[in-house]
Amino acid sequence: MPARVRIDSETRTVIVEWPDGFRRTFSWSRWRAARPCALCRAEAQQAQGDPLSLRPRPDDTLVDFTYVGNYAVRFFWGDGHSSGLYTWRYLRDLDSE
Repeated sequence: MPARVRIDSETRTVIVEWPDGFRRTFSWSRWRAARPCALCRAEAQQAQGDPLSLRPRPDDTLVDFTYVGNYAVRFFWGDGHSSGLYTWRYLRDLDSE
């Protein structure tokens, strides 16, 4: 589990720091694009199958977050979306910006 998760509203980034000194910095737009919820993944797959389909761009304004047990974090976005859980392993393995 990370030692610290911090939202930086000025730079629109999330900084995740682990006890071993490993650190990841994600832009909000990158983080939102990497959202792991099933609904978002299904919508993305549908859009790949139909390049002319129109979808509203998700609001990448990060409002808040909460820890989920000792294995994940849940983020709350400006458009009310909050169903995806980001596990610590997923975040550690995800490329940062």
